[in-house]
Amino acid sequence: MHHSSHRRLLYISHLPRTPSGGGVYAVSWNIAKTLESNFQILDPGHIETPVSSFDAVVSKIRRRVLRLPSNFHSFSPFVLNSISGRLEQLPKNDIDALFFRSSTRWCAYRPKLPYFVHTDVCFHTFFHNTFSERDFHKQDIQRIYALEREFMANAQIVFFESEWGLQKAKAALQLDGVNFRVAHNGGGLVPPDSDTWDGKSQKLVTIAKDFKQKGGDLVFEAFKILKPRYPNLEWHIIGGKPLESTASMPGIHYEGFLRPSVAEELQRFRNLMENAFLLVHPTREDTNPLVLIEAAYFGCPSISVRDFAIPELVLDNQTGYLIDRPVTAFDIAQKIEEAILSPNYRTMRHEARNYSTRHFTWQATGVLIAAEIHAALEKSKS
Repeated sequence: MHHSSHRRLLYISHLPRTPSGGGVYAVSWNIAKTLESNFQILDPGHIETPVSSFDAVVSKIRRRVLRLPSNFHSFSPFVLNSISGRLEQLPKNDIDALFFRSSTRWCAYRPKLPYFVHTDVCFHTFFHNTFSERDFHKQDIQRIYALEREFMANAQIVFFESEWGLQKAKAALQLDGVNFRVAHNGGGLVPPDSDTWDGKSQKLVTIAKDFKQKGGDLVFEAFKILKPRYPNLEWHIIGGKPLESTASMPGIHYEGFLRPSVAEELQRFRNLMENAFLLVHPTREDTNPLVLIEAAYFGCPSISVRDFAIPELVLDNQTGYLIDRPVTAFDIAQKIEEAILSPNYRTMRHEARNYSTRHFTWQATGVLIAAEIHAALEKSKS
């Protein structure tokens, strides 16, 4: 239809195009940017997910008050069919393929054109990470699984952000995954030219939109254990508000949200990371946290959990430390102390920076995605 570099992709996302707002915004922003350097992108603007506020209220009352299972209202038949209707109406003349950023919300739609999907995980993985099966009607959850299974099976290619996400989807949906690929991620910012740690700083950093979900409460307890022994220890909290009690403790600094789209805030973030000692991320629920990649760009190793896609981003005892879940404050304190006392800490910084800048760049992700799309479209043409 078109010469390969002039192939036209219709880019479909539910998020506005901005790098700020957290990991998923950064991913969407960067995926769109890498596509634009390889294709002609038609962007109809973000497609809002409709919400039936009535269903949402009913669902909450059933689950929280009456303790009864409810339907999954965010992806109810009404919601998914409304979205599908919106997609039907998008003009598609002269389009070579559709590119969906994320998966579940689009899964009731059956495109007539070849299509590609980019997602972190399938709904099954997200659901089991966040919810409990007993709170929902089994047949309602199964309805969503079945729709997404067909949507993924019929895609030319589904790009996952991690091997973990890909394997989880294969197992949950019982698909052979011949059309599944791992695209990896990059960080949301340009790596600095070198590691500028001053050899003295013991600055801990936590970055999370939701303080508790990412284990901020545990880091606080660990900090209380260590601060008397290591008076130089500092802790900078970026993102969502911490517990009130952290304010009274010396050495703790709440930085608020530092948005990459605001030059001064991005600079403030870089200044913090340039002399950070450890990123501490004992998360309770996650998929593929970009903050681990970004910290390592600066040479800053991470303490995180041996779960989700994290072991792909942090190599235990090489580029950081991994702790088995459930994590305790004592576990975290132990790892922080290990880093403080380690004669190999500088080597770990070097390894972290090396591994991250080599394996996790949007450029590499973009090249891979573009090559796979071109190859798939050539094949479907013949």
